[in-house]
Amino acid sequence: MLKLYMLKKINILIFSILFCNSAIAKEPLLAILNDITSNEVQKFGVKNYTFKCKPYGVLTLERLYRKSKADSICRKNIEKFYKKNPKLRYYSEYILEKKQTYHLEIKETECILYAKGEMTLSELLLKEGLAVKQLLFKDEEFDSYFTLLQRKARMQKKGLWAEKIFDVCTKNLSK
Repeated sequence: MLKLYMLKKINILIFSILFCNSAIAKEPLLAILNDITSNEVQKFGVKNYTFKCKPYGVLTLERLYRKSKADSICRKNIEKFYKKNPKLRYYSEYILEKKQTYHLEIKETECILYAKGEMTLSELLLKEGLAVKQLLFKDEEFDSYFTLLQRKARMQKKGLWAEKIFDVCTKNLSK
């Protein structure tokens, strides 16, 4: 148990050193995409170090699913949505390419992953209704654009807005 704890601490230290050096030099962090676990988790590598990234500032459908109770309406609605739209469960795999180098920025243990030009993975997930903006999200650079993309997806009834997932899944998050 102590070994595992120490290993985690060492990983955090290495992670911090890698990304602080990048931030100080004002150079973009370029990392190679090694694997895509889901729309929520991607695995990257920089030199000999590998790490997981989660999209910055958003709650993905996967996270909403995990945070809900086993037999909840939230889970049932998400399962129903993915049965109707199986490709959207693996949306990240369609827009990202393994072994490709991507520009990343680390903020608050999450990643700003520039997936398509200047568009981030978070923005693409919001646009497709596969995520919602975090409830207490405040970031001058992204807040208004995240809100706009979420509003458009809601109006077009895309993703979680098509199955009324937002209402059922988020009412228990604030408790």
